[in-house]
Order: sequence, then structure tokens, then C-alpha cells
Amino acid sequence: METIAARAKAARKHAKLTQRQAEAASGVKQSSISKIERGDTSRTMSLLALARVYRADPNWLDTGDGPAPWDPVQIRSARDNANEPHGVYRVAHIPPETPRFTPGTPDTLPLISWQQAANWEKAGKQFADAERWIPCIAHHSRESFALRVRGDSMTSPSGQLKSYRADSIIFVDTQLKTPEDGERVIARLEEGDEITFKVYKEDDGRRWLLPLNPKHEPIRTAFTVLGTVVGKWEDED
Repeated sequence: METIAARAKAARKHAKLTQRQAEAASGVKQSSISKIERGDTSRTMSLLALARVYRADPNWLDTGDGPAPWDPVQIRSARDNANEPHGVYRVAHIPPETPRFTPGTPDTLPLISWQQAANWEKAGKQFADAERWIPCIAHHSRESFALRVRGDSMTSPSGQLKSYRADSIIFVDTQLKTPEDGERVIARLEEGDEITFKVYKEDDGRRWLLPLNPKHEPIRTAFTVLGTVVGKWEDED
């Protein structure tokens, strides 16, 4: 179909609408719809409103480029397709399940378990068992990974500090093992070999680990910094 007029009329017919019905649904006057279908109007802003009502690709309706409403596949090229499911959208505190990234995709990091984090050096930094790979826009070295926060020790009740609720995602760079006071770190406690996520504190030669949640006690026993947190998955609320 070479003209806007022919495409507009065919799309309306495919939608099984009269011009009056299209007017009621789109807000475009019936006289304007008639002019478009007669070819008296070559291009108009009304086309976008009609495209919505006809469930037609606006680009196809305007230029003829793209799928027609009756074509079996109404999907644009892969770069425009996010594979999003239909449904009500809500704010989430963890990364959505889609899209997923192929292991090793640039600017993504493997989301690993705490056990894998504890054995990062010993295990040879293997990513085969990574839960998934997720984007990280913060500057980081190749020796970095993503980790899902456990518990509420780093959840700030005041709302004045950065907070890391349970199941949120943090990005850890294991090349950064000499943090500055106040930076967030992943550390191994020498007593019990436990791995923990805390604020690194240093004053007058003394080092300790501080939780953001005052319900938890600071850790003043010996520890080894495994990496510094360079970012987190930030939600909207």
C-alpha cells in the first residue's frame, strides 16, 4: 500500500471500526478521518491517535515501513525487544529476571553466592556456577563480582545513609583491598572464617567493622578485607 490514505482505511477496516467508532475511540473527528482516507491530508498528528486505536505501527501507517496490523509477527528488531511480560509494573528491590546477559558480556558481573565469594581466590575465580550476569556501570576491575546482601545489618533505619536491604545487590571489586575509612567492604573474620558485609572504620591505627543498623554490634576482632563495594543495584523508591 503506497499511500497513507490506503493504509489508514485498511487499518480501520482490519480493526473492524466505522469512521464514527474510530472517532469515539481516538478523539479524531470523523471528518478528519474521512479526509485522511480520501488522501486530502498527507500527514497529520492525528495518525498517532489512529494508530493506537487501530493497533497499528505508527511508522507503518505514516511511511509504509514496518509490519502491517495483519502481519503475523508484530515485533521490531531485537534491539527494541526487551522481552518484558505483560502485567502491572511495580517497584522491585532486586534486579528483574529479564533481560539476561550471556556470561562475560562487557560491563556485567557474575552474581555469585557467599560461599563462592569466600573461596574466590582458592576457586580460581570460576563463574560457571554464577546465578546470572548483571550490569554494573560503576568503574571496576576484572576481578569483581556481584553479591546478594544477607540480613539487615546494613539496612539504615535513619534514612540519612545509604542503605542495603536484604536481597539487594552490591558490586565488589576484589582488587581494592585497602579501603578508606567509611567505605563498604566484604571481609573475612579470622575467628570462624565468616564472611561479612560492613562499613570499614579506621582511626589512630585501630580497625573495626561497623554495621549501619544499630541493632547489630560492631566487629572489633581481626579480619581481612576481601574487596571494596563500588556500587549497588539502586531501586526507585
